[in-house]
Amino acid sequence: MLDNTELDQSIRLAILNLMAVLYDCGITEIHLGGIMRIMGITNEKAQAYDNELLVLDEEFVKYVEQINTPRPADQPLH
Repeated sequence: MLDNTELDQSIRLAILNLMAVLYDCGITEIHLGGIMRIMGITNEKAQAYDNELLVLDEEFVKYVEQINTPRPADQPLH
């Protein structure tokens, strides 16, 4: 079973992958409430975030490229 740190990391990775797929499909604006619903959050909780917009722009692309770049084995991650 996953501990909280592993679970948090798994959720972050799932959301990032979902956002990357949406970006690849040409979607560059995502309502946070919509992402939450896709991830299984109840409508009642997600609707509080329907007005928050995530913009997937060139900075998002740079971030995805950066985290996917292999790092030296002796470089700590923090």
